[in-house]
Amino acid sequence: MNEQDEKILELYLKDLRKKKIFLFIFIIILIVSFSFYGFYTKYKQSSNDIDNSIQEESKTNIINENITKEETVSNIENNKVESNIENQNGIDEQQEEIKSDTNEEKKNETIEKNEIQVTTSSSNNNEKNTKEKPKNKDFLFTDGYTMDNVTQIAQDYLKSYDFSGECVPIKDNEGVYLGMRVIFY
Repeated sequence: MNEQDEKILELYLKDLRKKKIFLFIFIIILIVSFSFYGFYTKYKQSSNDIDNSIQEESKTNIINENITKEETVSNIENNKVESNIENQNGIDEQQEEIKSDTNEEKKNETIEKNEIQVTTSSSNNNEKNTKEKPKNKDFLFTDGYTMDNVTQIAQDYLKSYDFSGECVPIKDNEGVYLGMRVIFY
């Protein structure tokens, strides 16, 4: 081999080493990228699982509270209806007694009392039926709420009204949490 062939061989070997180094660095970059992507997906999945469990837990708590409130309200309303029926039956009996009674003054007094009771109970029922549904409200982190207190504050707001509803996390398009929203049905 002459000098020129040796130089060509030497340049070829240098070029081959450069290609091997480039290929090795490229493979390392690919491995690192895939491992970061794997860690990112695991982190994202675990944070979604935590968020879903928090949402499910808060929804069940809210639903249970709403059911309890609705049952309590319906029990109270049933008791009022029953007492109104009993009062009406009592009124009918009293009216029959008044008819048989010859004293006009007693008759007028009991009728007035019964009318007051009936109008009071009917006005109470009208007041309950005319309650308006409260407005939905957002509790945003930009308003000073934090991840630690926003759920409790939203649930307290929901509990403060006698309407069923739910607390829902607010996210932007990228999945970043912005706060909580209270929605009334």
